[in-house]
Amino acid sequence: MSPQLLGAIIIVAVVIIIMIKQINRVTDNVDANLPVIEPARLYANFASLVQEKIRAIRLDIDTPKNEAKFVLLDGVNASEALEKLSDMIRKLVFFETMIGMKNSSPNTENGLFEILNNLDNFITTSIFNGKELADEIREELAISYDRLKNNYMIENM
Repeated sequence: MSPQLLGAIIIVAVVIIIMIKQINRVTDNVDANLPVIEPARLYANFASLVQEKIRAIRLDIDTPKNEAKFVLLDGVNASEALEKLSDMIRKLVFFETMIGMKNSSPNTENGLFEILNNLDNFITTSIFNGKELADEIREELAISYDRLKNNYMIENM
């Protein structure tokens, strides 16, 4: 092998190493500048929206049937139903507190899922036209969550 070819190979190798380091540095900077979603804050805001929805359902159950969207099925005890909804609200308040915000994401996600699942089951089994109303609420909450997530990402860019 000629000394010129060996020199060219060494120069190419050095250039490749420098390029790899530069590419890594650039991609590290890009990753560092991407918005990081703080799940606790996002979940706390979402929990607040879910609370508002449950409060609206509670209020609707307390209004006269001819004006209400959420009407209890015959045989469903109104005071027990209202207490179930109040319990859900109390649990959601936890996610807005400092203790709840320090909770790990999987625990928070599981807790929120449990409450949403209980709300869905409550509406489906206790409310007139419950399946349709549960679908409507699920869709509304999914849209609200996506909107919160997108707004949060825009704020942190």
